[in-house]
Amino acid sequence: MLKRRKRYDQFAVIGLGRFGTELVKALSESGKDVLAVDDNEECVQEIMPYATHAVTADGTDENALKTLEMSSFDAVVVAIGDVQASILTTMILKELGVGFIVAKAYNDRHKKVLEKLGADYVLVPEADMADRVANRLINARITDLMEVNDNYSIVEVDVPESWAGKTLAELDIRRSYKVNVILVLAGGEEVIASPGGDTVFSPGDHVVVGGTNDDIVKFGKRLNRLT
Repeated sequence: MLKRRKRYDQFAVIGLGRFGTELVKALSESGKDVLAVDDNEECVQEIMPYATHAVTADGTDENALKTLEMSSFDAVVVAIGDVQASILTTMILKELGVGFIVAKAYNDRHKKVLEKLGADYVLVPEADMADRVANRLINARITDLMEVNDNYSIVEVDVPESWAGKTLAELDIRRSYKVNVILVLAGGEEVIASPGGDTVFSPGDHVVVGGTNDDIVKFGKRLNRLT
């Protein structure tokens, strides 16, 4: 679960495999300052057009990480492909006083080790993506899903035809489904923020709701049974 902190503006990404490379690009495109680090000079050269700075260095070298002043970054991401190297790098970053460490794990056992070492947020990309795909497949009406934390999610769903012509107050979604309506996308595009009880649904509308993961799953299953 991600902890709430100050705004994150400066990042370091150690390990430029597929995951690390895409992460550097995404952060850079969002206007963030990103230091990209890898012990493979070819990978570093390829990421240079995207990163604020790119350095060839060994993530398991404590002196190298000290020189790069890792503790000055808002968050450091360990995206190293080798399990042993990722564990050692996470341990060194913790000892250097890095304020927020994100680490990529390959399985639950690796995840537990990284968490015990002090990583603040550990993800298993393949498992996380599998969960997202499963939710999309199981809940046919869900068109997008964002996990806010381990217990709460926000989803966008297609409005059932049976809701057309009815108001938000009539449907009483919060009481009936235990989820909160955040906004309505009229026709799937026009945004109605903080919709009132008199908001009328039309065919083709989408609704964005938030709730606990359990309630979201139940909500999706119930919508699947509606026409």
